[in-house]
Amino acid sequence: MSDTGLVVVGVDGSKDSMAALRWAESYATSKAATLRVVTTWAWPAAYGAPLYVEAYQPDAEGAATLEQARAQLSLPADRVEVCCREGAAGPILVEESAGASLLVVGSHGHSVISSLLLGSVSNYCVHHAACPVAVIR
Repeated sequence: MSDTGLVVVGVDGSKDSMAALRWAESYATSKAATLRVVTTWAWPAAYGAPLYVEAYQPDAEGAATLEQARAQLSLPADRVEVCCREGAAGPILVEESAGASLLVVGSHGHSVISSLLLGSVSNYCVHHAACPVAVIR
């Protein structure tokens, strides 16, 4: 594993992503690395076309998710970067982790069977990231 001093973690506010955040912070602390916390947002779509609902602001939801995640951290502010981008989570996390020592993502599961499987984002990251990926359950 290359030691670039950067650990990237994806968060979406879910229980699994918060576990990934805690694990990534611990790892970054042990390596004296910077932690980049990434979330994504997208307009919901129906039949391939975006749905624009006037009262719904997914970008504001993404920013709130980052604030919630940042509030959980004890790393000094100068060792934490936050990133909120529009688009699909998998490709964005892979892009944001370019040159990182490690990409950390949560695995999801809503039932006994699906909890044994990787979620689509973690699966994408495992197969496309240029750095090692830790999937946290």
